[in-house]
Amino acid sequence: MSVVLMLAGAAPSSVVVGASPLAELTAALHAYTEAEHHPATVRWARNLDAEGPGSGGPARDEGAVAALPAGLRQRIMGWAPLWASYRARYLLPLRATADRPLDAELADIADLPLPRFAELTGYAVRGGNSGAPLDRVLHDATQRDDLLAAAELRSTARAELARRLLDAPDELRSDLLALLSQAARALEPDLTRAARTIATHVPRLRATIERSGPGQALAGLDPSASYRSGPPRVVFDKFHHGIVNVATTRLLVVPSVFGRPHVLVKHEPGPVAVIQYPPLTEGAAQPNYADVHRRLEVLRDPGRQRIARAIAREPLTPSELAARSGMTLPQVSRHLARLRQAGLVTVDRAGRRAYYQLRLEPVRRIGDDLLAALFR
Repeated sequence: MSVVLMLAGAAPSSVVVGASPLAELTAALHAYTEAEHHPATVRWARNLDAEGPGSGGPARDEGAVAALPAGLRQRIMGWAPLWASYRARYLLPLRATADRPLDAELADIADLPLPRFAELTGYAVRGGNSGAPLDRVLHDATQRDDLLAAAELRSTARAELARRLLDAPDELRSDLLALLSQAARALEPDLTRAARTIATHVPRLRATIERSGPGQALAGLDPSASYRSGPPRVVFDKFHHGIVNVATTRLLVVPSVFGRPHVLVKHEPGPVAVIQYPPLTEGAAQPNYADVHRRLEVLRDPGRQRIARAIAREPLTPSELAARSGMTLPQVSRHLARLRQAGLVTVDRAGRRAYYQLRLEPVRRIGDDLLAALFR
């Protein structure tokens, strides 16, 4: 399945690039509550739980981020269904305007009509909007029962949020806004550092869109995405299907430090669609699932494993590898070719000799890369 951005007839102003403090805050909350999905920030998340010497909790790393108060940690975990794998739509910008302060973005949530807020909250509690509609969940008995049943099947936290939503939606919204403000204050140093990084990437993406057009630029945000012409469109490989006509629905693109490795494409009906993507550092490359799968397949073979063990220690020629492994030279050459195609070896030539050596970094990263590809 895929999400398709249709670009035919879209004006340059239809694609807006900028920062969103709300999107970055909720990405950080997601990275904290589902730390195992985020290898790059798992240490940061664990430090938020550490309480330091003399407190009865584990000792924290020197120079680590400040731990969260126990009460705040519990509240964040209780609200976690809203920023889980399916994030509540209002936790990303509701307007096609970038670089707004957090208070303004929170005001948009406060200003949502209550039935719409309840509907969007219900989808997040349920875990998606692909099932029966929840547009009348506050008053329709069938929708209420369906939401409660779906939430109870998922978790106690989801069931509790569903009951609170149906019993006192105004109070639930007020509590959510208060929690987001408190979390933003507690994470201010981390969010400030993230904002500085994001600020360096925004002009780069704007320049790429101006230079190459939105198609190629947007496809470059995700290794699984592709640009296709006739008609011009960008296709994102996702576990759900959707089509966004960018000529009629503006697109807001926001970088995220804490969002790595996820690329979110939110396209619920409304005035704006949103892409939140993790920008790569200069010169970095994120392999897609096909690349990771190829490396796993290549390393499954016992013969290639023997070769990899040998050239992990020192560069060797195919003849030396054949002598050490007991394989014929043609067998060694075929194995080396597969390892090279997967980007797992380097080749240095000295005269007529070719020396092969294992690239340790991509081998070390296979686990993290697989996790990133699965959760992107």
